[in-house]
Amino acid sequence: MAVIAESKAEGAGVPSRVDVRIAVENFGPIEKGEVELRPLTIFVGASNTGKTYFSVLIYSLHNTLEGFSRIPVVGRQVSRLLERFVGSFVSSGEERAAISREAEELGDKLGMEDQPLRFSDLPERAQEEAKKTLLGSDGAVEDLIDELRRCFDLPSASGLIRAREGIDRARVSLGVQEGMGDLWGFDATVSASGCVVAGEIEDMVLVPARGPKSELGRRLEQIAAHLEAGQYPKALAELPHVIGLDSREAYYLPAARSGIIQSHRVIASSIMARATRAGLERLSELPTFPGPLADFMQQLIDHRGRENGFRRAARRSETVQTIAGDLENGTLGGEILVQRRLPGGYPEFLYRPRDATQNIGLGQASSMVTELAPMVLLLRDGMGVGDTLIVEEPEAHLHPAAQTEMAYTLARLVNAGVRVVATTHSDWLLKAFANLMREGEFNETTGGFVDESSAQGRLRPEDVGVWLFRKGLANGGSTVDEIPFDRIEGIEPSDYEDIAEELYNRSAELQNRLAEANVDGNPE
Repeated sequence: MAVIAESKAEGAGVPSRVDVRIAVENFGPIEKGEVELRPLTIFVGASNTGKTYFSVLIYSLHNTLEGFSRIPVVGRQVSRLLERFVGSFVSSGEERAAISREAEELGDKLGMEDQPLRFSDLPERAQEEAKKTLLGSDGAVEDLIDELRRCFDLPSASGLIRAREGIDRARVSLGVQEGMGDLWGFDATVSASGCVVAGEIEDMVLVPARGPKSELGRRLEQIAAHLEAGQYPKALAELPHVIGLDSREAYYLPAARSGIIQSHRVIASSIMARATRAGLERLSELPTFPGPLADFMQQLIDHRGRENGFRRAARRSETVQTIAGDLENGTLGGEILVQRRLPGGYPEFLYRPRDATQNIGLGQASSMVTELAPMVLLLRDGMGVGDTLIVEEPEAHLHPAAQTEMAYTLARLVNAGVRVVATTHSDWLLKAFANLMREGEFNETTGGFVDESSAQGRLRPEDVGVWLFRKGLANGGSTVDEIPFDRIEGIEPSDYEDIAEELYNRSAELQNRLAEANVDGNPE
């Protein structure tokens, strides 16, 4: 079973990696498909088969759940849980007494250092409220439906249903596992009449056995003190930190990133011109962006670079910034600069080639520069370990040599702790990934490196998942299947082989025709 998502609980001793599986039925162009996320997940296949659809779904899930934690309660849901658990049970002395008894029992269990605390050890009402924060009418899955509408720019979630006669509902499923055991999951079925949700939180270990002098032991003592004093909101607010909730960011680089970074100031100015009442009155309908494009534009407009604030500074990774610098100095052969003509004004992105004395605007730079500039900005000035980068066609506008360098860059990000999801049509990229997987296999087998210079980019085969999106027959939707890594063949989509064979056969036919028409080297 592949290792794919990390949830860090400092000092807790809880296993830190979980498996995440996402399945869909009749979702956009996809008839049926299931993907198991890996540290590096790659989508390949013909156009209009659902690669972007699935990528946006991952982005929506990540935004809603703040990453894929082993505990299905995200930070913004804690306040809802507090409101429900505390506000619902303090209306009478009898209910307050019941809470005190439950809190005392929970405190006793937390004090048993040689025993883990399981989900079933929580008071029954706390278990029910936790499930509501995931599956309730205003829980995380309900938030997911709204996020899907936003990301796909749809007036109704029913627009996600595959447009075929007789198809009236779509399904999205998420399952989180650890080892061979289920942790939690849900099914969301969308139809014209609404959304139906079902799911379960299994009896997982929330807090493992621990020592009294550990950081975890100290935190648990604080929680026990809050419980003893009847300070239930404080105790509940501390619990997410103990069980390992840690918010992660997701970044989406759309296929249109090159044009957007060149024109974002014009687009933003146009939007602002229509933001007044007079401007809105001239529009019969206000145009909107799909969520990932809007988020990408917002990141550009709000970009503050290395002055991005304490939270960003605290999360930055020196390794990730080093990778960004290597991408700039190596592949780009220069530096991406940010300047503002006025404080608080729109940022202007510039490119300074190596050894040049003047900057140039991205409108005058090569398509490779405008394609890679957004990635450089994200890596250099914002992305941290544990975040997710979703990038469409990272090979766009790159020479084959630069495509292999991009494969190495993405592999280094994976090894630095950034989860990467990429869509691609590039055989060069797949061949480069296959070589990095061979290097990873060599490293695991021998303990050495084929080439020290590429050690940071090696990939363990089990950390990479390549999924083929294939068009169905007749009016059928596409299906999704994993392409297994082969040490000899590497990663080779079957339709790539078919195209290569067709081109070869056509080449041979044309050469034969030419030979027949010009046997002696002179046209007849």
